[in-house]
Amino acid sequence: MKKISLILCAVFFTAMTAGSAAAFTQNEFTTAESLEAGMTQTGIHFTLGELSNMDYKSYYPAFRYGMGAFFEVGLKFGATSLDIGSEDKLGALFGVDMKYQLIKEDDGIPLDMAISLGFDNTLISGRNVSEVTFATILSKGFPLADRGYKLTPYGGLEMSSLNGSSPYVPLDDTNVYIFGGLEWKVSQKFMMVFEVKAGEDTLGGFGIKFEY
Repeated sequence: MKKISLILCAVFFTAMTAGSAAAFTQNEFTTAESLEAGMTQTGIHFTLGELSNMDYKSYYPAFRYGMGAFFEVGLKFGATSLDIGSEDKLGALFGVDMKYQLIKEDDGIPLDMAISLGFDNTLISGRNVSEVTFATILSKGFPLADRGYKLTPYGGLEMSSLNGSSPYVPLDDTNVYIFGGLEWKVSQKFMMVFEVKAGEDTLGGFGIKFEY
């Protein structure tokens, strides 16, 4: 368990200190643990990222639903703002993803592991930027009480492919990111999440979630 914790901490530290260049992406904001069948998770997320000499911000609600058999789907929609010198460009953001939990934490199994396939599309000034992602996620839950409160550090590796027609974003490019975060389950139904993601660009964000 100690070795796994050190690995997750190293992933988080690497994500925070990695350099940045020109790319365009969104945070993962999910652990490797899957939702139970029929369970819904609703949240609001905010991210701030770097894009060459520009910054971009995204703000969006997100929904996740447990399909059963360690499989869940996610949906998000909201807005992205791109700061171009003294001018701000406001665009619409839409995304879907699927996550499947490969390994479940249990006696003799120290962590959860999942894979995720996602698609995000951002429309700015009538031009779109599409991102297809494939990620491997590792996480480890640390219970704080008997009623479900816990801390869950998570991290992983993601491959991203950008396409579209926007003049503001480098397109037709494939990038690799490392990400790390922490999910804090404050009560049985409410949690907060913090994440940093780095590679070709660096971004960080936070969110709140409700489960029911």
